[in-house]
Amino acid sequence: MKPNFVKRIGLVKKRKDLSYEQFVDHWLNVHAELCKKLPNMHRYSVNLVAREQVAAFGYDGFSELWFDSEESLKASLGSPEGKTLLADLPNFTDSIHPLVVEDYLMLD
Repeated sequence: MKPNFVKRIGLVKKRKDLSYEQFVDHWLNVHAELCKKLPNMHRYSVNLVAREQVAAFGYDGFSELWFDSEESLKASLGSPEGKTLLADLPNFTDSIHPLVVEDYLMLD
């Protein structure tokens, strides 16, 4: 079975000096707009985590970016749009832990 996409998941911790509301506002209204400009990306999703419900998870949210291949992902992040996107991360995050996974769609 061949994967449908390669997906980059970014596990995000908010910047400690920002309120949760400031963190969410920047992610959804600034960073997401930059991310949507990445070349060759098929889909983008932001997932916010209710830390008070899942404190052991340790992250405030995660992003999902879908690409045809790992090469396409690398090229996208290496593009001018990708460099601008990555440069914005310190504006709202203390850390981001990226995972690159193969996505197998089981139900559509």
